[in-house]
Amino acid sequence: MVSRLFLLLVLSLGLSAPAHANPWLRAESEHYIVHAQIEEAELRALMQTIEDFDRVLNGLLPGETWHGRKPEFFLTPNPRRIARVVDFGASAVCENHAELPVAYALYLPDAAGQPDPGEIFYCLAQFHLGNAFFRPKPMWTSAGLSHYFATAIRSDRQESEGVFVIGQPRRLAPVSGITRKALAEALAVRFRHRTEEEYARFLEVSRALASPLLLEQRYAGVLDRYVDAYSGGRDMEDAARELGDLDALAQELARRRVVAPVRRVKVDPPATTRVAIRPMHRDEIALIDLRLERLLETRLKSTAKELRELTADHPYSALVWYEYAAAEYARVQHSDFGGRPVFRGFGFSNGELIVMSNPYSDAEAWRAVNRALAIDPDLQSAQRLKAEIMLARLVREGNPDDPPSYDEVRALLKRQARDPELHPLAAALYHQTYIEQGRTPPVAAQKQLERAFLHNAGVGDFRYAQATALSRRGDKGKARGLLISMLNDPAFSAAAWRALEVTQ
Repeated sequence: MVSRLFLLLVLSLGLSAPAHANPWLRAESEHYIVHAQIEEAELRALMQTIEDFDRVLNGLLPGETWHGRKPEFFLTPNPRRIARVVDFGASAVCENHAELPVAYALYLPDAAGQPDPGEIFYCLAQFHLGNAFFRPKPMWTSAGLSHYFATAIRSDRQESEGVFVIGQPRRLAPVSGITRKALAEALAVRFRHRTEEEYARFLEVSRALASPLLLEQRYAGVLDRYVDAYSGGRDMEDAARELGDLDALAQELARRRVVAPVRRVKVDPPATTRVAIRPMHRDEIALIDLRLERLLETRLKSTAKELRELTADHPYSALVWYEYAAAEYARVQHSDFGGRPVFRGFGFSNGELIVMSNPYSDAEAWRAVNRALAIDPDLQSAQRLKAEIMLARLVREGNPDDPPSYDEVRALLKRQARDPELHPLAAALYHQTYIEQGRTPPVAAQKQLERAFLHNAGVGDFRYAQATALSRRGDKGKARGLLISMLNDPAFSAAAWRALEVTQ
């Protein structure tokens, strides 16, 4: 939400208070996990607000499925920390990662000195739009609607307790310069912008376009038809025809003095959220920024170096050793595939391994993950990573007929794979072990992969894994539908086209 960044930078630089006295706390509620350095009472109240707003989102946009994993939020009052992690000026970043859905969000008082969860609401909307629906959506739709929901405030009037007001004019200023060209440019966006100014403009136009399409009766059905076209594989320009005459739409939006109608939504009946809070450990706190950098793959080489140095400060932390191992293994994958691989390098990308002239060894990742497991043999993330490294080694060796080796990989994944909603990556890898071995996966493994996708629909890796699994089983129709829905996703379009060629 870059539009507020520069104001927030000035505010943060102007703060002269000493270092924050509150300890870092971890709070967990029914649907979310939040890490923040605020007072416990404020954190409890914030968790209640988050869970209530989750109910608001589900009321306004009823989901087709439920989230399998709890998104983890990390909150900071310092926008420079987020900018460094993302390598881009932003006040919130939300990522539906294959390992976990994660968000880094700014949390600062508003002009009246009250806590402002707007950036948190932005990410809540992002997660809901990504994970509660099966059709993928273009960047402008998710960004525009999330930007609209981020304007929500909770009424502080006693008679309006439990009411959220969304779209207040003072928080949703009219957007200038809306033309056909501006709309067409926003509708065509598939990649992150290079500059913060371009991204801020994209957010403004997206919000002005998406909010009326969602909320106003005159546009009933238009957004649904557009998303159908987009997820049906029609190119971006062709899908945009479902929005009607862009000249007329631009003129109508440009005349508006109010971007979208104000919505007042009451959480009814009220429900008290159960929250478990504990202090964060020293190693958890030290890992916050580096963990997010590693997941976002912002600067893998330097992140791995800093994590290696952190292992010296926390030599008995399984978490630190795991994060270091994961960063090192991400470097291995980038070396093998010339960048981030689709579905960890498995699926239909088999046989297309791009081993660089000087491939990066997995020896350090292997050493570190084993060190993590020596400290904590039950650390599930480390068990999954070790299994993934072992599986990749078997694939590199040319698929040897060595059932005990594959059995060893599956033994590390089996317990997590039985809970695929919570551990979808383990379930997907467990299923893949049979594919790489040349065996038909058992029905249980097939169902686990399906559940992993159904309850983590916003993660392209799981959509792709399910599509290729359906194709192999002969369910070509469903497989083609899933693959076609990925054709407009720049991260998966090439792999989806290749898979479609096989799925005839």
